[in-house]
Amino acid sequence: MEFKKKMCAIVKSDLEPLVKIIGISEVYTVRDWSEAKSILENLVKRDDLSIIVIQRSLLPKDTSFIDLNIGKLYPIVTVIPDDKESLSEPLQSFYRELIRRYIGYEIHLG
Repeated sequence: MEFKKKMCAIVKSDLEPLVKIIGISEVYTVRDWSEAKSILENLVKRDDLSIIVIQRSLLPKDTSFIDLNIGKLYPIVTVIPDDKESLSEPLQSFYRELIRRYIGYEIHLG
């Protein structure tokens, strides 16, 4: 059996060219969280997706990776940091929740 799931992205128009350049062909361009939430609710129901990428500045404050990934294993909803605050965070802390959620325990990255 071959694994043939796709990636898609939910971003603002300024980030759309970048996600297309990195190879994500299914891109949804939105202006705010209400539009993004509506699209996200439909995308998480699809069985042909493995990863949904969403731009961090679209999310309400204090929305975590865990909040976005309640339910089934796939698709994994992951966040692209895009604002000054997010980009200044150490990568270890940004992805710690992701790793803990999918392998079941916390590891420390060097």
